Amino acid sequence: MAMLGVGIITPMDINTKDLATRKVWTEHPRKDDPEATKKVGRIHAFVFHPKEPRLVGFLVKRPDVALMFHRKDLFVAFNGWHIQDGDIILNNTAGSKDRSACKELSINLDECVIWVGLPVITQDGTQLGIVDSVTFDSQTGRVVALEVSQGATANTLLGRRTLPPEDICGFKRGIGTQLYMADDDDERALGALLVKDRAKDAQVVGGAAEKAGTATAVAKDKVTRTYKRVKPKVQKAQNKATETASNAVEKGVYATGKQIGRTKGMFKNFKEEFKKGME
Repeated sequence: MAMLGVGIITPMDINTKDLATRKVWTEHPRKDDPEATKKVGRIHAFVFHPKEPRLVGFLVKRPDVALMFHRKDLFVAFNGWHIQDGDIILNNTAGSKDRSACKELSINLDECVIWVGLPVITQDGTQLGIVDSVTFDSQTGRVVALEVSQGATANTLLGRRTLPPEDICGFKRGIGTQLYMADDDDERALGALLVKDRAKDAQVVGGAAEKAGTATAVAKDKVTRTYKRVKPKVQKAQNKATETASNAVEKGVYATGKQIGRTKGMFKNFKEEFKKGME
């Protein structure tokens, strides 16, 4: 299946939306059932390399012990799992989870980044929206496509952009949304996903604006006089919708930043705040 401006999406490619919040299991063989499994938890965040457009794994929220004692999230490498009968099953192999996975991947988890929810900004400072989802190669973790949305409200109005990996410059501090509580002059408290300026030219698809445009074109072909009479009203309504959407985006991005940050390490309490924000 081909995707406009992105390249070839293969059967080995997976979108983060397809995995988000799904249950995770691990092999737990018994004498009476060698293929038995045990529930580990649910996926609640995707982790990306701090410098490369590459998914390194995901975080699994595990249930608290006796509903009282909090358990740390389990980090699973991008290749530390497989699908069996539609379920996500963890591999019981070295280098697939937690510290062994970080060592195998040569990463420091505290330096990695949660992309979903980050603002997307071009090199010239234009805000395109926020990261809505990411398509990645399940064999290498390499990012195949980045989907940018302006939030639930604005997405209804304006649609989404899909960007290829070559347009992604990477995570950048000093711009974007607030990632943790800090002094006003601490630019490192800000963060965003930086993309090339040409990303502004990516086709926007979906949303009410696209449908309105199609309907207007049909109306123009059928009744030119009516179109000319209502055009100023339509344009005014579209401008108002765009302004409202932009304001909603700014408020939403700031709220997201407050929830997913509040720590000078990129990841320690960062992931906990992200989880609270998503809930």
